Amino acid sequence: MKSFISALILLGVIFCFSAEYSSVKGIGEGDTEEAALTAAKKNALENSVGVFLSSRAVMENYMTISDNIISKSNGFIKTYEVTGKSSPAEGIVKIEISASVTDVIDQLVQDEMAIKLLLTEMNLPSFAVVVYDKDGKKDDFAESSVKKYLLDKGMKLKNFSDISEVKYEYLLKGRTDYNFMSLEGMYNIKTMKSLQTSMTLELISIKDDEIISTHTVSAKKAHISENTAKTITLGEIGPQIAAYIINKAVELWSDRLSGNQ
Repeated sequence: MKSFISALILLGVIFCFSAEYSSVKGIGEGDTEEAALTAAKKNALENSVGVFLSSRAVMENYMTISDNIISKSNGFIKTYEVTGKSSPAEGIVKIEISASVTDVIDQLVQDEMAIKLLLTEMNLPSFAVVVYDKDGKKDDFAESSVKKYLLDKGMKLKNFSDISEVKYEYLLKGRTDYNFMSLEGMYNIKTMKSLQTSMTLELISIKDDEIISTHTVSAKKAHISENTAKTITLGEIGPQIAAYIINKAVELWSDRLSGNQ
């Protein structure tokens, strides 16, 4: 508990003072200017978060977090200025930049550190996902769209079982509804259909049957293939609804672990 409260204090400090670290230096080398600039951006990002990766709980997840920083480097840096360029050796370009990376800290904490720290403190609880369509049949496409988000976040997934001896602590239970509308009368397109997909998802605690969070998301797509339209809309709403559900759960669990509930 103490380690988790310390982590929450650390996160609070990050949120309050991240703006002070808006300008960060980065240095990179490469065989071209483009490669050197990319390396400098990654170095700036690593520098911007390095001062915060000091607690043991954070350090245990450093490699995963660092990999995510690098993979998203171009998206995190808002602006940058080249402050120096040289060629220290033949065929090598060295570039120094000053980058504005205020958003890196906030997004990194929200997307990576907060969830990882919380789940570590909760001894990595396991989840199962099951989604049915309006006819009561399992919707494998919808389940996959939700599972992908959870797996990308490093969450532990188990196979769904509706028998009494379940092997997971939380269940994400959903329902999908698909409404197809012909576009022939409106646009004189006989083969094209418009699909509206909606998904409702609940996060349920198996231990006490508590509904922790619930949410509904919808999306539309016109396509000649019904299956393609389903795949596209589910690929859009699956991560959205899973992110909302988990973020709400994180808020609740954080309050409980810190003694606020």
